[in-house]
Amino acid sequence: MQITEADRLDMLAELRRCHGERIGDIIVEHLPPAGWGDLARQADIARLDGRINHLAGAMWALAGIMTAGFTGLFALIASKL
Repeated sequence: MQITEADRLDMLAELRRCHGERIGDIIVEHLPPAGWGDLARQADIARLDGRINHLAGAMWALAGIMTAGFTGLFALIASKL
């Protein structure tokens, strides 16, 4: 169920009515700006960080291979001149 801004305002009004304005405001302040499913957990971020590090390592390895290839190609071209 998607919570709209109107739903949030209705909830705030009811919380203020039941618990008072200050407590209602505090409760709503602790809610995420979007749905709970839109939030990333620390485990999600750690998993993505691991994948990014793995990808960066693969890119550095590829850069080394490409550098060696271009160096060899340059040497071959230079030897033919």
